[in-house]
Amino acid sequence: MRRTNGVARVLLSAALVATMAGAVAPATATAAPRACVWTPATLPLPAGALTGAVDAADGSGGYAGTISYGADSERGGHAVLWKNGKLTDYGNLAAPGYQNWVTVVGVSDAGTVAGMAYREADGLPSAIRSRNGAMERLPELPGADASRAEGINDRGDIVGAVETTVNGGPRWDPVIWPADKPGTVVKLTGLPDTEAVATGIDQDGTVLVSVDGGGRVPYLWKDGKARALPLPKGAFDVITRGISNGRVVGQVSYDVGDPSRSVLWDRDGRPSVLPRGDDVRSINRDGRIVGRTDAPDWHEFGVWQLTTLGSTLRYASDRGLELTVSGDDGTIAGRSWKIPGGLDEPTIWSCR
Repeated sequence: MRRTNGVARVLLSAALVATMAGAVAPATATAAPRACVWTPATLPLPAGALTGAVDAADGSGGYAGTISYGADSERGGHAVLWKNGKLTDYGNLAAPGYQNWVTVVGVSDAGTVAGMAYREADGLPSAIRSRNGAMERLPELPGADASRAEGINDRGDIVGAVETTVNGGPRWDPVIWPADKPGTVVKLTGLPDTEAVATGIDQDGTVLVSVDGGGRVPYLWKDGKARALPLPKGAFDVITRGISNGRVVGQVSYDVGDPSRSVLWDRDGRPSVLPRGDDVRSINRDGRIVGRTDAPDWHEFGVWQLTTLGSTLRYASDRGLELTVSGDDGTIAGRSWKIPGGLDEPTIWSCR
């Protein structure tokens, strides 16, 4: 799975405007999800590392994320890959002028990790990827002020955005770093002429793009052609969270007075609200979705099969958790910690 939610800073405005209105499609009848007892397992940390979390999965038993040696440590935070019983440490961006920590947004089946590093001077991000055992910067458009990676598919295509100065102000434009043209970056064409970020990419090359026209609208882009996904009735802004096997998930804001809701767009582009979904995070190729439920204490996470809530996971008296990844191999992942006072541990849960 390719994680697609932004992690650098608030980049796009969300002014209250009316956009494409459409009715929410009724939930399609699906078979009841298999009842799961979710069994956790923590992934190992290298000697000296204090914390860790899983941020992405490759679909064949590999997990990518970050580990930290402490905020005041010279080693900082590193990008890592756990696969086949081995931990590969890619470090952070060893370049002058960059902070000693990174974030991870996705991983390919071949083990290429995509993410971002941050400049010391202003905190702005630069898109990075792993290559030859280390993290390297990805190329940027001419005149770029910053860049961000948001997703990667198994072919190794990475998507995100590059910031340039337009009419005296910053503007993000969606881009792809194509795997078959290493060392290049391509601006996506055929989209509305406004700020936008490519937030995910499917295995067939379809790119999920968040287009800001006053409120963010999800678009699907492929081979220079783009189409907007319809918004549920009353919606004005969408935070895109994932794309997999033709399906899209996002967190949708509604008119004043209505809470935000988690929404699934099916392969025909029809939106359906996830029951009890309050903060959807990830979807896998089979339509399994993870995210936070509407429990008022924020201590419960859900696992949906398309629009059916199949199971929930809650904090225990002695352990907290956060789910952020729905893997194509059926596992889910994120982090957990001991209560009280425990540090984050990279954790996967398997259905037993």
